[in-house]
Amino acid sequence: MNSKQNLRQQAKVLTRTALKKSALKLYCLQGMSGVSMNKVAKGAGIAQPSFYNHFSNLDELLSELRSELAQRYMKPLKLAVVEMLSNVDELSAKQFKQYNRQFLTLIFSAAFENITLFQRLIQDRPRFTDQPGGLAGMLLEIQNEWAQVLKHGLTLSGRSTTEQNLYLYLDSISAQVHELILGSHEGRYTQEQAIETLSINISKIFNDLLRSK
Repeated sequence: MNSKQNLRQQAKVLTRTALKKSALKLYCLQGMSGVSMNKVAKGAGIAQPSFYNHFSNLDELLSELRSELAQRYMKPLKLAVVEMLSNVDELSAKQFKQYNRQFLTLIFSAAFENITLFQRLIQDRPRFTDQPGGLAGMLLEIQNEWAQVLKHGLTLSGRSTTEQNLYLYLDSISAQVHELILGSHEGRYTQEQAIETLSINISKIFNDLLRSK
């Protein structure tokens, strides 16, 4: 690849990134109703026809952005959770609670990096029977990925559970996590208090699942 081709490729990557940043900013400010191809292109500093040089349509851009956001939330936790579950029999109740606190601290930090985005995602999240779409569909994608992570971790520790039980635990925990993130943001209690309460609750919720073969 010659230098001109290299520069064009770099410019294309920068424009794709600018388009995704523009879409995310619009979503945070106005929700999905404010995210249009014209507005996204304008926010990235290009004309609308040039949008098609980078994405075939708006849905393709949102799908890529949704995947990137999901990985940002999942990457710091995934391997650590699998490792913890695979060695769960060696952990005391105190150690298990400490792990929970560490994971929850990472989750809270990720949410508070852009709390406006988090609020929008919670507001717009689809129900479980809905097709994931827009950006809020990432919450379903994350939850489904968590199910696979937990299933893998349980298998490594010589355990298994039904899919119904797995989603029952996940739904219970995610509902509490989402609510307490918003509650601490609104000042009803501190992040530390929320994390402490959640770590206790999660330990209780998972006790039967993790402590019995």
